[in-house]
Amino acid sequence: MMLKNKKILLAVCGSIAFYKAFEILSLLKKQGADVYVALSDGALEFCSVSGFEALSEHKILSSQTQNWQDGVNHISYSKMDLVLIAPASVNTINKLAAGICDNVFMQTLIAASHVPLVVALAANNNMIEHFATQNSLEILKKNDALIVEPVLKTLACGDIGKGGLASPEVIVEATIKKLSKPLFVGKKVVITGGATTEKIDDVRAITNFSSGKMAMAIARAFYYAGADVTLLASFETANEPFEILKFSSSSKLLELCKSECESANLLVMCAAVSDFVPTKIDGKIKKEDVGEILSLSLKRNVDILQSLKEFSCKKIGFKLEISSESAHKNARAMLEQKGLDAVCLNILGEKNGFASEQNDVNFITKNSETLLPLAAKDEIARHIVELAANL
Repeated sequence: MMLKNKKILLAVCGSIAFYKAFEILSLLKKQGADVYVALSDGALEFCSVSGFEALSEHKILSSQTQNWQDGVNHISYSKMDLVLIAPASVNTINKLAAGICDNVFMQTLIAASHVPLVVALAANNNMIEHFATQNSLEILKKNDALIVEPVLKTLACGDIGKGGLASPEVIVEATIKKLSKPLFVGKKVVITGGATTEKIDDVRAITNFSSGKMAMAIARAFYYAGADVTLLASFETANEPFEILKFSSSSKLLELCKSECESANLLVMCAAVSDFVPTKIDGKIKKEDVGEILSLSLKRNVDILQSLKEFSCKKIGFKLEISSESAHKNARAMLEQKGLDAVCLNILGEKNGFASEQNDVNFITKNSETLLPLAAKDEIARHIVELAANL
């Protein structure tokens, strides 16, 4: 949970896109955030306080509900870790940039000027493109607000323009990024993940059980830390805010690694690469031609990390072991022999098996070891980013 224990004010403006605020609220809570809600007078024309109270664990702040005795006021609701205005109306954007606080909603936003701000626009594109709105957006940006750009779509009025509210997922990702330490701004990070697939014939292959979940968590964590992320993946991916290049075989992965490492600052080799590859047979092996036993000829695969030693970028490898008996010795040998800057040692267990949501890692460098105990993979990934920043 990337927003664990973070106090976030979700400020909802009057917009036909108000209904997406319910999903945004739910996604923020799934990330561990403690979410408060403030509704503008415009929002109250579209929805009721009770609708948001059903999802939030706190009283809703609005012109109808402000109560100083109960702590539901613009001062209390300004003391947050972050303010997210979604959807943000043109009226609110222009008022906020001008410092106008003529109601409890604006008073709250002005009082929260000391905390990080994310603004997700939703309005008719002509209203957004008006010079006053553009000037206001520039003022907000100069004061470190993160603007989530609207999307091109058919708007509620029937016009086609760039005024639709971004997806709740994109808005929550922007929120996480705003609260993350910018440890890798201006740096390119390449992450590999998933299993390689080595063909036996044209219909069969040798592969492994790697799900790619750890790699995806790491890619997102580096993205939130400001990195220019490229994920080399063999697994299915959804729309992500960073570049994704696909591979299947280890030979394709090596080709991509060599291409991407030319300009990379860091390579995180999380992919599960086959140690052996079969001699591929063209066509399909037919059981009638084989008999009772099929013998495969396997040869040792190319060592991808060994093949990348010439590249100057920092490198982190992953070492999977099924027994702790010689795990540390093997990890340190890998560190030295492959010229790595760090190795993430992962000993397979009941709670951190393939495709699990948790992991534990021992982050090993030449001079130190840092144990990351069993936790959600996104939390492990966040710690790996922090440790990688010190390499």
